[in-house]
Amino acid sequence: MNKIYNRFSSNKIFSATLFLLIISCSVVTAQSNNPNEIIENLKSEFERVKDYKADVSIKINASMLKVPKMNAVFYFKQPDKTHIESTSFAMIPKQGVNFSPVSFLSGKYNLIFARKENIDGRELTVIKIIPLNEDSGVLLTTIWVDQVKKVIRKLESTTKTSGTFNVDFSYDEKMEYPLPSKIIFSFNLDKMGLPQNQKDKSKRRRRRISGIKGKVILTYSNYKVNTDLPDTLFEKKKIE
Repeated sequence: MNKIYNRFSSNKIFSATLFLLIISCSVVTAQSNNPNEIIENLKSEFERVKDYKADVSIKINASMLKVPKMNAVFYFKQPDKTHIESTSFAMIPKQGVNFSPVSFLSGKYNLIFARKENIDGRELTVIKIIPLNEDSGVLLTTIWVDQVKKVIRKLESTTKTSGTFNVDFSYDEKMEYPLPSKIIFSFNLDKMGLPQNQKDKSKRRRRRISGIKGKVILTYSNYKVNTDLPDTLFEKKKIE
């Protein structure tokens, strides 16, 4: 009788444990479809980064355009202060430098949950951001959010004057903060334009580069996070 009772008790304990385990896993893996909640989670996670400094290696891949590999030091301080130290960094499209989750959430906007999408074995939540401010230079931004890591894995933005650009983000899994190890910025040279000092006045030259597509690959290293960077650092030079 004791053996039967013990076996029955063991089965009940095993069943209860299995049930609790299933429920726990369901809670952990459950992902919200509420775009406002998802965006707030992104903001809260990034707000842990008060400031940072990082070395950046920049490589440009574009046909008919030879640009040597560049290096820079990039500084950031909440909420949106940025500073770059490099003699050649002006070649980099500014849209791809500041990857703060709040950089494209200024003013009023509508958030729309689009779908779930599996990319590289990760379930990502696709959200569309529609600015309501008529003065906004952005028409629509779509982001692919990794809710587990609370980071953006991919971004696509359509602007009024610069066409559409795409940004892909990679992260070091050992990194404590939501800061990328690599950003790949895909652009259209004709639509994005060149800095004034790089433009050629020749119409034939402009026609020749028209429509050239390329990528800017930014690799980040040597992060120094939350070191209380002084405000004076950002007053000297700012990205306009």
